[in-house]
Amino acid sequence: MLKYMITFLTISRFSSAINQNLNGMATFFQHYFAGTDNLRIVSIILLLLAFILFLFLIVILYIKSLLSFIKESEATLSSQGGFARRSVEDQELEKELEKELERDLENTKNERAFLREQQKKEKDAFYNAQKEIERQKEEEKKKQKEEEERFKAKTIPFPKPVSVPNFRGNASLYEFDWRTGKQGELDEIAAGLVPFERVQPKPIIDMLGLIINMLGRNIDVGKIAQTIKSRCGSGASEEEIIQTIDSIQNFISLANNGRFLNLPDKDNLPTPEMALIALSKGETAPTLSLMESLINYLVDKAAETNMPQKRDIIFLEASNYACIFGSIANTEDDPALATSAFELALELSPKNANAWSRAADCYAKSKTDSKAVVAYQNVLAYGNENLYPHQIANANQKLAEYYETQGDKQKAATLYGLSNAYYRTIGINTSLTNKELDIISIIESKQEENMPDTVGRLLNLSKKKQYI
Repeated sequence: MLKYMITFLTISRFSSAINQNLNGMATFFQHYFAGTDNLRIVSIILLLLAFILFLFLIVILYIKSLLSFIKESEATLSSQGGFARRSVEDQELEKELEKELERDLENTKNERAFLREQQKKEKDAFYNAQKEIERQKEEEKKKQKEEEERFKAKTIPFPKPVSVPNFRGNASLYEFDWRTGKQGELDEIAAGLVPFERVQPKPIIDMLGLIINMLGRNIDVGKIAQTIKSRCGSGASEEEIIQTIDSIQNFISLANNGRFLNLPDKDNLPTPEMALIALSKGETAPTLSLMESLINYLVDKAAETNMPQKRDIIFLEASNYACIFGSIANTEDDPALATSAFELALELSPKNANAWSRAADCYAKSKTDSKAVVAYQNVLAYGNENLYPHQIANANQKLAEYYETQGDKQKAATLYGLSNAYYRTIGINTSLTNKELDIISIIESKQEENMPDTVGRLLNLSKKKQYI
């Protein structure tokens, strides 16, 4: 009620009411008091009334401010009560959080305990696996010793037959794949102006220029192998010819991929162009120096690597390059240098089937039959028949020769059949036609003068010069 009265009696309403009463009273007193003395009395009365009203106004304002203070006090108390309630709720929330944290800690402890248990199991499994591997290695060593004893006793286990992949794809065995030959040369052949003179078999080192020339003409690799075998005859085996062609191709690929550009001693090395031109003349030293520098670079790089898996990959790459080195060195009939290269390849990657095949050929040449037989068997053990078909065929052929000398004709005949089936498939022992022999004669007659252009095509030198 008091709040309503204070709200109702605002200053403006109060002032207007006073003015109306004063105006009424002034009119009344003016009406009834006409004299001067009466006016003074009236004035004094009005002043007193005004003073009383002023005091009343002050009292009302004081009461109003007091009520405002009381309201603010109540609001403060209510807010403090809410804060107190919130504090209690916060404490309860903190208790819940503490409980949840304790649960999380307990779960973490359980998880750590579980992980420790798992790690312990994994360690035990790893140690058991290592023991099993060591046991298997011991068994393999025992088996290898037993096999060596069986070799000596002429009881070598018979190797499994291998399928014969098509080495040449859809290329014909009898038609020369003349992809980039010159029309003038073909016309010359057709006119019969260049008769072919039969020559005696040559060593494979004399065929390096012809191989490079035919590669530069983009002639089918199978046909190149057939051509070289036809010219070498018994002077080179099928495997030796295939490995030589592959090595030259791989050397060209390494040069085109820039593998010789970042060697530490590149300023003191010949260029790949110089090496190929020298190789076409039967000089292997420049090519071997480039390959040796590349192998040394990779071996040093592997030694600086801390990751075993990455180191093995680098060693495998160096092992393959050592096989290239050994195959090119083998063309000079340097068995010691070639054997050292292939043994280095095996040291870098003991399961390299190609290195075993090449080392086995060197052992066979040096008449160390026991080492050769073990090496050929490792070719069959480590070689994938899809990746190493000619190495497997070569191993079957050489093992057949060994069994034949040991008097085991049946095994020898079976292995001869496997190797000959592969060589028939790739056509390496197929005789060339007279026309093909004439074409080869033309290639050989012009290969020396065309060799710089041939090497330029093989190394893409014309394209590289556009960007120099």
